[in-house]
Amino acid sequence: MSKHWFFVLLINAAFVIQANAQIGTPPKGKKMSGQQKEQLQIDEQLAAQYYRDQDYENARDLYAQLYERYGQSHHFQQYIECLLQLKDYGKAEKELKSFARKDPSYYRAAVDLVYVYTLQGKADKARKQFNEITKDLPAHASTLRNLSYAFQNRGLNDMAMTVLEKGNALLDGKETLYMDMAYLSQSTANYQEAFRYYFLELEVHPGQYNNIRNRLQTMLFYDVNHSISDELRMALLQKTQEKPDNLELAQLLVWFALQQEDYDIALAQCQSIDRKTHDQDAQINNLASICLNNKQFDVAKEGFSYILDKGKSNPFYGQALTGTIKADYLKLLAENSTDKKAFERLSKRIDDAYNDINTNDLTKLTLIQADILTYRLGQSDEAIQLLTNAIETVGGKQDQAELKLKLADIYLREDEVWEATLLYSQVDKSLKEEPLGHEARFKNAQLRYFIGEYEWAESQLKVLKAATSKLIANDAMTLSLIIKDNLEADTLGLELKRLARADYRIYQQRDDEAVALLEEIVASGNEVSKPHALFRKGEIAEKRRSFAEAEGLYLQIVEQYPQSYMADAALMRAALIEQNELNDHELAKQHYEKLIDDYPTSIYTAQAKKNYRKL
Repeated sequence: MSKHWFFVLLINAAFVIQANAQIGTPPKGKKMSGQQKEQLQIDEQLAAQYYRDQDYENARDLYAQLYERYGQSHHFQQYIECLLQLKDYGKAEKELKSFARKDPSYYRAAVDLVYVYTLQGKADKARKQFNEITKDLPAHASTLRNLSYAFQNRGLNDMAMTVLEKGNALLDGKETLYMDMAYLSQSTANYQEAFRYYFLELEVHPGQYNNIRNRLQTMLFYDVNHSISDELRMALLQKTQEKPDNLELAQLLVWFALQQEDYDIALAQCQSIDRKTHDQDAQINNLASICLNNKQFDVAKEGFSYILDKGKSNPFYGQALTGTIKADYLKLLAENSTDKKAFERLSKRIDDAYNDINTNDLTKLTLIQADILTYRLGQSDEAIQLLTNAIETVGGKQDQAELKLKLADIYLREDEVWEATLLYSQVDKSLKEEPLGHEARFKNAQLRYFIGEYEWAESQLKVLKAATSKLIANDAMTLSLIIKDNLEADTLGLELKRLARADYRIYQQRDDEAVALLEEIVASGNEVSKPHALFRKGEIAEKRRSFAEAEGLYLQIVEQYPQSYMADAALMRAALIEQNELNDHELAKQHYEKLIDDYPTSIYTAQAKKNYRKL
């Protein structure tokens, strides 16, 4: 029998001995009575209590007696722990040598001997003992791992790594220990080495992609100062340049770029993969949609256009066509564009696109077209007719609900209140427990608020406070507080009527009229209505891209009305403006910190923490 396999059998035998010891199996030839078992349990509990109480001398004596009486290795191990706590290294060394001679298969004793020499400062002896342990390692992955873990448990990480490195060479590619080496490097904050081993494992075993990605995700989760992500970015870029044909590495770079919101890098890498494999259309389409949702309009359009260039036979052609139009439309809105010609061109593109898209995309484009006709081209009658026809031809419940909501919004803008409330009620009834149903119910409650039916609005808002959608629940809570607090401050409801009228004008996009009403409230309103009016003025200023004015209005709420239910939202809006528009990152950090500290239960706190870390 070879020395390698003899070593494997010895260590595997040790596993059996340890397992038997853990369940209280007595040494061979000794069978305990019930009373003896009970006494064993009492003695073990007492010894453990001594150890917990740091009474190491009594614990040492009792564990020594237990080992002498029953011969179980875990009693010996605890005995050694007591000696180490008492710094009785000479005794520990003697006992470990004796144990190792009697039971050479128990490799932990050999490892502990290295540890004792290290504690004594006897580096030469420690190295000699380590060399003895590792001079004839077996090509057996689980044995090598367990030996490495034993060194790690004693904090001897360099020796643990050497075991893994030597073992990896012995395994000769049949199996690898790269994941263990990566995790050990990771646990000692040697991230460059961790990345190197993860990449090596990915090259040898591509099936480990998800496991490696999850490990990296965990590392990034605890990356407070972004040092790990910076190192990973450089390591990934370098490795993908060295191995341009490795698809798993390329996909890992796409994933990481998305984690870091580097959308242009993610798209470029995804396109690079597609040029090799011709199978990334779904991922590119999905990536472009993610960019769209994150207001990366140019990157989104580039992704959708890449698919369009493949021709109409591509299964994602219709979605990509819709995506490019939506990207251009949302970009115009974000820029608060008043370029009527640009909207007319966009409207024409939608008309031309109808023949090349499916029903789901048809609904999306119809909603955009209705918005353009109503709010940009002043053709609300045409928009109403377009939506009415679409509702009659579209069969899906969700699509019909979206079209009805848009039609109701336009009716309400045109002061057709009862037509609007009828449609909202239909959607609410057909999708009662779904997000669109909740949205319809909120819009209906908002409509009643606009026209002064506060009791009816309150009854609906009360139900919506428990909605599964946090956004709807928060909007419902805010509107309910506006109604409740204003009626308590002014039982006649005169101030509330002014607020509702101003909110209605904002909804109808009649902003100049709204500003005039809001300024009246700021000048002569009560302490309940003023923060609401200031917040609405801030929103209008933001919409008009008057960012400094908007920031000032939001901060006025925080300074003058810190207890208002609008204060946390105002602080968040001010910080976002400072971060994204005014480029005052120090002030943004201060305001995120204030939001986290002063409003810990706010729905904006989680996002504030994320933005703060990013800055």
